[in-house]
Amino acid sequence: MHIESEQLGAVEIDPSKVLEFPDGLLGFPDVTRFALVEAGDDGTYFWLLSLDDPALAFLAAVPWAFYPGYEPELPDSDQEALALADAHDAMVLCLLTITDDAVTANLLGPLVVNVVTRSGRQIVLAESTYSTRVPLAAA
Repeated sequence: MHIESEQLGAVEIDPSKVLEFPDGLLGFPDVTRFALVEAGDDGTYFWLLSLDDPALAFLAAVPWAFYPGYEPELPDSDQEALALADAHDAMVLCLLTITDDAVTANLLGPLVVNVVTRSGRQIVLAESTYSTRVPLAAA
């Protein structure tokens, strides 16, 4: 599959890298299909490129590269909705925000994907002390 992205240019999408977020992402409820595009060779950074709106792409990172003690506790309802029977079936990404002053990660609302079904959700960890803007440099 080929897509023209405003941010990434022409991108060839491997169909096995297409993810479905049935509920969308916070603020984007109607955008449900994304391609997971590696942004580097070390498996830390990814682009979530919208297949529904090619003008939309989010930079995300695997949180443990920066926050080794990060332990999001997923509510049972979210684990059931994602059909996560085993923690090894889950991929966790945190959306990044880049400003003139810093790069921050949203640890309060991680993206959790079942790597078997390629279905994901953005989960707000309501009972946690995590923030939506944790500087990467603080890790």
